[in-house]
Amino acid sequence: MEKSMFKPILIRFSILMSVSLVLIISSVLIAYFPPSKVDYDNESFNFRLNPTYNETQFNIVFDQHSHTKYSDGVLTVEQNILWHLAHGFNAMALTDHNTMKGMDEYDTLVTKYSGQIVLLNGMEWTTSRIHLNLLGITELVPIPTNNPSDAQIQTAIDATHAQGGIVVVDHIPWSLPRMPDHPTRAQLLDWGVDYIEMVNEWIYDTDSESWCNDTGGFGQITGTDMHRPMDVWGWTLMNANNFTAEGVMEQLLIRNTTILYDSVGQRDQSEASPSGRYKIMKPFISLGNHFIPTDSFVDWQAFGIAISYIVVCFIVVETSVIGIRKIRERRNKV
Repeated sequence: MEKSMFKPILIRFSILMSVSLVLIISSVLIAYFPPSKVDYDNESFNFRLNPTYNETQFNIVFDQHSHTKYSDGVLTVEQNILWHLAHGFNAMALTDHNTMKGMDEYDTLVTKYSGQIVLLNGMEWTTSRIHLNLLGITELVPIPTNNPSDAQIQTAIDATHAQGGIVVVDHIPWSLPRMPDHPTRAQLLDWGVDYIEMVNEWIYDTDSESWCNDTGGFGQITGTDMHRPMDVWGWTLMNANNFTAEGVMEQLLIRNTTILYDSVGQRDQSEASPSGRYKIMKPFISLGNHFIPTDSFVDWQAFGIAISYIVVCFIVVETSVIGIRKIRERRNKV
């Protein structure tokens, strides 16, 4: 091969490999974090489902755990509220991961939905050791590190109590297999955690039952952990003296809660429209899924095979172009 031909080929090869790598990496990231397949609006929740409970004994139906677009949920703050109303809740907490950015929007909706639902401030204090819901707080409790020490967890609990809030340890059955250094129930009780989330999504935490009692143990509470519209398996019931955030917090602070669990669940009936963003991204999602295995971030074998195909195709095309060029040069000489 002539030296004058080598440099353009190298440039073309570099461009091809750069574009291919960007395409593969982008597709993998999009496949891991795809847009929602459907879109919701405020009209998606025009239905009413209600749990069966003694309405003369309880006047509050509470969800302590939900998310919005301010973290990893798909609904806006108002859509989150409407979803809760549609499922029979009349009190809820907004608990986005490590942020309270939605609180300003949340606070503007308090008046709009006054008399329909009580809205509590909150956040999910999310780390690699533990997930805690901090309810009734007015300021964000800092997350010093993704792997906090016992003392740092204790500081977050104390900071919540200093704001007049309560602390809930979330989804222990989900956390324990994923967090080997998760604090024990005994540690959490000693540190002052107020509640155990006994129902998270469809899972009932039977192992925590003996830790919840009226003589100094944890309180019991439920959480939908709603990131997108879903079925509901648990509700927290209370009897508040008044239908306000203060009235609900008063009952939470004295751990006067009853949990309602339905192992079958209440079927979500939210109506959504197909997402145009998902349709646009679907080819990238399909490509990215080819490189995503079940046990690690990237299937390196699939990645290597794809790069090999690209290199081979490049060599075949370049060789063909060079061959065609030489044939033309010979014909021109003749």
